[in-house]
Amino acid sequence: MQEFYAHGKLLISGEYLVLKGAIALAVPTKFGQKMQIIEEPGSDNIIHWKSYDVNNNCWAEVLLSKDDLLPFRGSVKNIDEKTLITLQKTLNTIRQKQPTFLRSAGTTQINNYLEFERNWGLGSSSTLLNNIAQYAKVDAFELNKSIFKGSGFDIACAQSSMPIFYKIDEEGIVFDSVHFNPPQPEKFVFVHLGNKQDSKTEVETFLQSGDIVKKFANEIEIISEISEALLFCDDFNDFMQLLDEHEEVMQYVLQEEKVKTKMFSDFNGVVKSLGAWGGDFVLAASAMDSAAITAYFKSKGLNTIIPYEQMVL
Repeated sequence: MQEFYAHGKLLISGEYLVLKGAIALAVPTKFGQKMQIIEEPGSDNIIHWKSYDVNNNCWAEVLLSKDDLLPFRGSVKNIDEKTLITLQKTLNTIRQKQPTFLRSAGTTQINNYLEFERNWGLGSSSTLLNNIAQYAKVDAFELNKSIFKGSGFDIACAQSSMPIFYKIDEEGIVFDSVHFNPPQPEKFVFVHLGNKQDSKTEVETFLQSGDIVKKFANEIEIISEISEALLFCDDFNDFMQLLDEHEEVMQYVLQEEKVKTKMFSDFNGVVKSLGAWGGDFVLAASAMDSAAITAYFKSKGLNTIIPYEQMVL
């Protein structure tokens, strides 16, 4: 049996504009996904794919032929068509790079185990993609670009045990591990809004909005400066101000109302969107004690509230 593991991800700064050269600050999470590969000798030539959620319930199962990567009749269980198509596309793309991938005789059992809720947006797809790339010995960043067309920061987080600075320049992807710890981390929480965003769709929509580099050159520079300032900021109030400035810039870029104004206007602190705007997690910080912060968001009907230090690796 072989095992592979990848960490989940959260983008603290640089959402959207990271695609066009802005420096982003991202953190791997303590929650991730494990993949187990079990080879069973025989003449069946089958891939038995199973994915389990955080409660160890099998939410996706399919038997695929190793010859053409098509599912056997009646073998598709609990897996929607979109997910199945993405899985087949991923395996086919790997085969184009690695023709011998999953060609061995017998049955290959591939089991995937998530450590977080599927709707959290921590990278159920990117962690899986990174694991299968490790197993196939192909470049996870190239595979991610082929399948999802995202920035790839989630792949970098999957492979990292520390926060990272991430940038895409003329030469390609550049990322470095950094020592990042916000001032008074006990006053920061991640709150799930209960509305998982389709990152691929959000990215495609943004990229179709014209010449972004030309339109938002100044904003790209400002976001990069904020990312760097967040890393070195050791004052709690200054840190909150940087988060709020980031929201103001992105509100202008996206022409979309920031989440605090839209949903939490009476919150005594700052609320920042993370990743695709409109769903998944937000980062909230306040001078209030942690119990009061939690009570506020619970009063809004939001019950997935995770302290910073319990989330970030």
